[in-house]
Amino acid sequence: MDSLKTLKQILKTMVDAHSRLLDLAKGKRNMLVDGDLQGLQSHTHREALCVDEIQKLEQLRIKCVQEYMEQKGIKGESFTLEDVSKVEQDANTRDALTSMAIKLRTLIQEINQLNENNQKLIQTSLSYIQYSIGMFARKEPAIGYGPNAKNRYSNMLDAKI
Repeated sequence: MDSLKTLKQILKTMVDAHSRLLDLAKGKRNMLVDGDLQGLQSHTHREALCVDEIQKLEQLRIKCVQEYMEQKGIKGESFTLEDVSKVEQDANTRDALTSMAIKLRTLIQEINQLNENNQKLIQTSLSYIQYSIGMFARKEPAIGYGPNAKNRYSNMLDAKI
């Protein structure tokens, strides 16, 4: 079965790509902590390239699984690796597919966890920046005349010098 061999190769490549993405997410965390904005920008670009590669591989995987299931005489819209494992009669192939599926799920969970942690770091940094700006940009009473003078406030950063 040529499509099954291709599927295994695609899955191996997907595991490699997800491993690279995991490494990039770990590196991103360090850059966020260090405040390395230039490094973060190029790092984000590499992440985007890796995600594009994963999306292309996913499309190939879907196509390959569809072809394999059609070769087995099973019709349908979309199939999972579990569906392929149920149909496949060779135990070694079944075990290999199951093993790769578990690796992919584990990698994806780790990537999601790191991304959530990175998002929290970014939110914390933004909160700190907003707090710092708030310290410099305190509202002070505006100088003015008229009935609404007491209610008007100006920002120190808005003042002309």
